[in-house]
Amino acid sequence: MKTKGRPVLIFLSLCILAGCANIRNEFQEKSFYRIQAHSQMANPITPGGEALLVNRFSISPEFETNSFVYRLSPTRFATDFHNNFMVSPARMITEVIQEDLWASPLFSPVPTHTMADIGFQLWGKVTRFYGDALDPKHPKAVVTIRLILEKNTGKSFTPVINKTYEAQIELDAPDPVLLTDGLGKGVLQILDAFYADLANTSL
Repeated sequence: MKTKGRPVLIFLSLCILAGCANIRNEFQEKSFYRIQAHSQMANPITPGGEALLVNRFSISPEFETNSFVYRLSPTRFATDFHNNFMVSPARMITEVIQEDLWASPLFSPVPTHTMADIGFQLWGKVTRFYGDALDPKHPKAVVTIRLILEKNTGKSFTPVINKTYEAQIELDAPDPVLLTDGLGKGVLQILDAFYADLANTSL
């Protein structure tokens, strides 16, 4: 009986090993990326500012996927199975913008989430976040974010900035590494425009 069972065990072992190999191959086919955006404002000489609560940004449903999104025609978009963001785009963008604002001399993290401790709160919605391949010779990274900054007046929050910011970054080629870099530069460009608006706003 033991002799007859050996071929079965060997066959099962080979199947398991083959399955593991396929899993490894599928995993190796995917690459994961994360955008970066560090403004000059994020290096304050004396850190600390108004306590800012950054709420998790929302994102248009068509860009909720972790896969890269490419615009191929005015009405056609495609996702890239092989290239993905490490976390959801909404969470990733929220964290990048939050860390930059908290590292600026204008704002600081909120110690607690009680209303009395919150000086300002920021809301955001990402409406465009993709690679534009309409012109294959001139690909672009496209980022559009609506930012709403509200000030705590004691009894409620009043908007001080409510604006849609857009950035289009030219790419040398439709490459995932270049697209990741371009999307990060797009978020940075939006951050810089937001800081410029803050400088012209009475906080």
